[in-house]
Amino acid sequence: MAKGDDAMGSTSSDEAQASASAGSQAVYYPERAGGLGRVTTPVGDVHVANINGPLTSASRDLGRRLAPELREGAYRAFDDYVQRISAESGSRMIAAAGRVVGGAVLPRLLRQQLPTAYLQMLTAFAEGAGLDVEEALATQQIWDQWAWARAGNVRGLVEGRLKARTHSPLLASSAVVVPSEERGILHAFSFENAAVERWDRAARVVVMHPDQGFSYALVTSLGFLTGLPAGMNAAGLTLSTHPGPASLGDRAGVPLGPAALQVLNEARTIEEAVAIFRQHPPMTSWTYMLSEAASGRSARVEVSPLRVGVEVEATRGLVVRGGPSIAELKRSPALAREEARRDAHLGSLLASWRSDRALPLVELARGLGGDNEAAPGADPIRIAEVMSVIFEPAAGRLWVAAGRAPTSLRWFVPLRLRGAHGEARAELDAREAPVQAWPTWQESARGRAADYYRNAYRLYLEGEDPQRLLITLEYAVALEPTSARYHVLAGLVALSALRGRRAEGAFRRALDAIDEAGRRAEVGLYLGWALDLQGRRKAARELYARVSEDAQAHGVTRRAAAAARRRRFGNREAQRLHIDFMLASAL
Repeated sequence: MAKGDDAMGSTSSDEAQASASAGSQAVYYPERAGGLGRVTTPVGDVHVANINGPLTSASRDLGRRLAPELREGAYRAFDDYVQRISAESGSRMIAAAGRVVGGAVLPRLLRQQLPTAYLQMLTAFAEGAGLDVEEALATQQIWDQWAWARAGNVRGLVEGRLKARTHSPLLASSAVVVPSEERGILHAFSFENAAVERWDRAARVVVMHPDQGFSYALVTSLGFLTGLPAGMNAAGLTLSTHPGPASLGDRAGVPLGPAALQVLNEARTIEEAVAIFRQHPPMTSWTYMLSEAASGRSARVEVSPLRVGVEVEATRGLVVRGGPSIAELKRSPALAREEARRDAHLGSLLASWRSDRALPLVELARGLGGDNEAAPGADPIRIAEVMSVIFEPAAGRLWVAAGRAPTSLRWFVPLRLRGAHGEARAELDAREAPVQAWPTWQESARGRAADYYRNAYRLYLEGEDPQRLLITLEYAVALEPTSARYHVLAGLVALSALRGRRAEGAFRRALDAIDEAGRRAEVGLYLGWALDLQGRRKAARELYARVSEDAQAHGVTRRAAAAARRRRFGNREAQRLHIDFMLASAL
């Protein structure tokens, strides 16, 4: 980060020229009756919906506009994800239990705790889309269903049988709030989800203009009324929502959504927002990031069934990283490694931030993408990142990323909350040019390799044949031959395709690029599997012995190696192998 100032100074003219070129290629198509407005760019679209009137009727109108997405989006994407990990458990009973709990029991429990006004909004939203109300209500409460399971309230189901199948969390997020001399307080938010190629197909900005309260913008997609709430209101207050750290649940609490919408609709200040959170004790833990345009303050608010904790910052800024629980981190060394790296990156970004940055939006976009000094390589890429936004509350403007993940490396399109004459209407801000963090990254070898990597992840989630999946990964390996992650993934996929020699070569090349001792031991275990698959049992057992006795190996790696010494890794184990694409891991 120390070199960042020089790097930014030497490239600012090129970035300004790139932004000017980008501005001429962004085209805004205003809303028509019953439809959505659209900003088109070379890498994807951003859709805009302006909704007016009482919140209940406005929700019904929004349901009509998002009807196709609701039928194909949120519920189907989440159901596919749950069914996949349930099927991999090898138990029909577990799969059936997952459907019952996720589709009926939890939604009924959550619905009982919804405030009346919010339930009316969700019901109207479903009716407007022409959907079954009960199914739509279940869809809109996906976040609470996930958090409830994560908090251990169905521990026998999630932890007892599926714990080895759910390494990466269903959702994760990052937020950075920093001051800038040029644009005031800035609030950057990045969201990750397993629904790649669905959520990020086209970002949605829903702008509510209620009869009472403040107008506010929500950035969402996949047919959600709120999604994981992230928004900004006309009073200059911003909000983003993140999975909380605690594993605690309270059946008497209020589901996610009502508090966030009330904050955006009614709150001018952080204190007013915190008062609303206190009125809505949650069912599970969430962390909110808030900022005020007028004062330049920011706050991190941790809300759990037991307490509301507030940390306010008025000078440097704050960061939040939301995702796995402490229990999940303990179960997966790969996940713990990745989260530590993310935390270190965000901390470095904040520690080196200066309010007089010449191009603060570009730096924040780069920070969300994984690197502030050079175009990012394969390992930091957020393949599951499906939405990025930067709020600029002092100007009533939000910058929404267009295109597929990683969205933070693509175009940020400027939208303003009010029309050119101050009317309550959000539209493209023609006074500003779109921002690109790395204008040439997408066409580079690294950018193209990351696209193949991400496409392979999507295909894997859809159940693609391992042989065909390996072909996609081979393109990434050819473009980025020094990336350990691509080699590890290619090796794991080759194992599942019963191609032991190909897997052996991939793991040996990965070991040439890895320095961290714990990771080397993990890949050494995978190499033993590849040898076992080829019938080279003696060589495999010697490798397992070294790994199981390696003091620097993680506990789960040593245990897996010890088990492999006793029982050969064969075709059945290879075909049932679970691959975590986000972590390049199978443990």
